[in-house]
Amino acid sequence: ATILDLRKKVDRQWVSWVEDQNKWIKTNHNVPLNGKRAGIITSFARFPSYLDHIMVCCKAARPETYVPKLSAIKVTSYYLQKMAGALFASLQECAERDSTDQQYAANVMRMENSYFFTQSIKQRGPELITLFAKQISAASAICKTSTDSYLGWMIKREFKALHSLFSNISRIRRDVGDADVPIHVPRSTFVKTLQKESNRDVMKEKIQTIYGRMEKHLSEAGGLLPVAWKALVKVLYEWFGRWEKLSTQCYKHVLDPSAVDVVRIAKAAGGVGMVRQNNNQKKLHDNEFLSNTQDAESNSRKVAKGGNQTKPAKTFKRGPANMPHTY
Repeated sequence: ATILDLRKKVDRQWVSWVEDQNKWIKTNHNVPLNGKRAGIITSFARFPSYLDHIMVCCKAARPETYVPKLSAIKVTSYYLQKMAGALFASLQECAERDSTDQQYAANVMRMENSYFFTQSIKQRGPELITLFAKQISAASAICKTSTDSYLGWMIKREFKALHSLFSNISRIRRDVGDADVPIHVPRSTFVKTLQKESNRDVMKEKIQTIYGRMEKHLSEAGGLLPVAWKALVKVLYEWFGRWEKLSTQCYKHVLDPSAVDVVRIAKAAGGVGMVRQNNNQKKLHDNEFLSNTQDAESNSRKVAKGGNQTKPAKTFKRGPANMPHTY
C-alpha cells in the first residue's frame, strides 16, 4: 500500500509538471510576431531532450539492453502525447495569427517544425515511433501540405510572367481547343515572352535566386533545406513539363531549355549552394576553434605568470545533465 501511495503521489506531481509545461508551450516562447525566420520553435527544440531524459530515467539500474515500453504505461503515454498535441496546437496558433506573414512565413514555420518533430522521434527508435505514431502521421501531412504551398509560391513569384502566360493559355485552351489558342494569344507574343523570361541565362539566374531565398527562409537547425530543394526540383520538372506540352500542342514550339534542362540547372544550383553552405559551416567551426584555442593560450600564460585565471570558454552539452528548468 505504501508503494502504491508513493507511485500515485509521483504520478500526480509529474502530471502537474506536464500541465505546467503545456501552459508554457501555449506562450509561444521566442516566436517572432511576423513568423519570419522563426526556425525551430523553442518548445519543439526542447521536446526531444526531455524524451531522452525520460528514457535515461526509465533505464536506470537496468541492463543496457533494456528498452522501456512507454506506450504500455498509460499515464506516461497519455501525457506525453498530450504534450506533443500542445506543441502542434501552439504551431497552428502561431501560423494562423493575424501578425504572421501568410505569403510564406506561416508555411515555413509549419514545414520546419513538423519535419523536425518527425525526424527527432524517428531518430530515437521504434519505441517512441510507436508512442507518437498518430503525431508523426499528422506532422507528415502538415509538412507535405505546407511544403507544396511554399514551393508553389516560390515558383509563381520568380516565374510570374511564365506562370501568368501558361495559366492564360490553359484557360483559353479549355474553352476553344488547341487550334484556336494562337488567335487569343498570338504566336509572336508567346515566343517573345519565352525569349525574355525563359532563356538559359535567365533560368539560371532565377533558379539561383530561388535557392538563395530558400536558404534565407529555412534555418540550419531544421535541416530541411536539402529535402525542400529536392522537392522543388521535382515541382519545377512537373510545371515546366506541363508548359512544354502546352507549347508543343498549341504552337508547335519546342521550349528551350526543356523541362529536363531545367532540372539539370536546378540540381547544379543546389549543388553549388550546398558546397557554399558546407564551407560556411567549416569556416564558422574553424573560427570557434581558433577563438577557444586563443582563450586557452591566454589563460595558460596568465596562470604561468601567477595571474588570475580567466574563465574557460563556455561550452554546452546536450542531454539530461543540462536540461533547462522548463523541460
